[in-house]
This record gives sequence, structure tokens and C-alpha cells, in this order.
Amino acid sequence: MIFRSELKQNAKEQLRGRWGLAIFVTLCANILTGLVSVSSDSYEISTRMLIIEGIIVIIGIVIAGAITVGFSKFLLKFARREEDASIKDIFSQFNILPKTLGLYLLVMICTIIGTILFIVPGIIIGLMLSQSYFVLAEDNSKSITECMKESARIMNGYKWDFFVLQLSFIGWAILSIISCGIGFLWLSPYYSLTTANFYLTIKDR
Repeated sequence: MIFRSELKQNAKEQLRGRWGLAIFVTLCANILTGLVSVSSDSYEISTRMLIIEGIIVIIGIVIAGAITVGFSKFLLKFARREEDASIKDIFSQFNILPKTLGLYLLVMICTIIGTILFIVPGIIIGLMLSQSYFVLAEDNSKSITECMKESARIMNGYKWDFFVLQLSFIGWAILSIISCGIGFLWLSPYYSLTTANFYLTIKDR
């Protein structure tokens, strides 16, 4: 049985005295992966602007996987209180760019297809593959399919626990929205580190 309160408490203890680093790295990772959803605020979009935005989105998709796996590596090191956890970690996975891109696209495509067919299967698939990035971050030698299979294996019997864990942050998310988004500076690393603790708890069970 997974105790949500224990995972969250562990995250708080790990963050004590290290909030600055966690906020900085999380913010950088979110900004870089946010390139995928970049859009124009212009009312009159020219062909040139569309091409530029298209290029930015493509670049964003290409690097999103590497940044996501790199951020996962940072979270695992941070959770283990390794002193060398730093901003460098989020850029540490570009040496396996084809693999991180492939994993990112496959996880996204599988989740989208499941959601299009029916909402519930999409959620289940998303939960099943949610640990894939942590798996690859821990072992770069694993193939894309091995990471996805390993995620599905360790999530067997824990999908509901992870789903409820995510829901438990809704209240904090609402408060963060009310604060004009400022609260997310603290919520994002807190949530991310809690998910890393979840992975570390179930991976060897």
C-alpha cells in the first residue's frame, strides 16, 4: 500500500533548505518543454510567422524528450540527496536524443490514441506509461520498448494509487491559480519530487 502522506512528507524534507535549486531547475525544465505548445498572440498571422512557429514547435518536440528524461534524472538524484544534483542534469540526456525523442513520441501517441477512443483507456495508458522517463533516466542502455514495458510492469497494481496521488494536488493547484500562478513556483517542484518518490518506492516491489 502506498501512503500519499508519507511520499509528500519525504518530498518536503528533501526540499528543506534546497528550495532554490528545485524551483530553478523545475522552472527551466518547464520553460524548455513548453516550447511544444508555443503559439502566436497575433491576430494576423503571416505565412512567415507560421513557418517560424512551426520550426519552434518541431524543435520543442525534439528536445522535450531529452529535457523530460534529464529532469527525471535530476529529481531522482535530488530525492536521493545526491550533492551533484544540478541544472546540468536536465541537459545530460542529449547524447541519447533519438531514444528520448522516440520514447516521448510513443508515450504521447499511445496516450492520445487511448483518449480518442475512450477517455478512461487514455487515462489508464497514461498512468501505465507514466514511469517510462524515470526508467530511462536510471538506465540509458534500455530500449524505448523496454522502458515502456518496465513502466507498465512496476505500475501493475499501483495505477489507482498514482491517480489518487495526482488528484491530491488539485487543491494546491487551485490556490496556485488564485495566486496568479505564483504558487506554481513551489507546487511544481513539490509535485515533481513526490512523483519521483513514488517511483523509487514501487520500482523494486
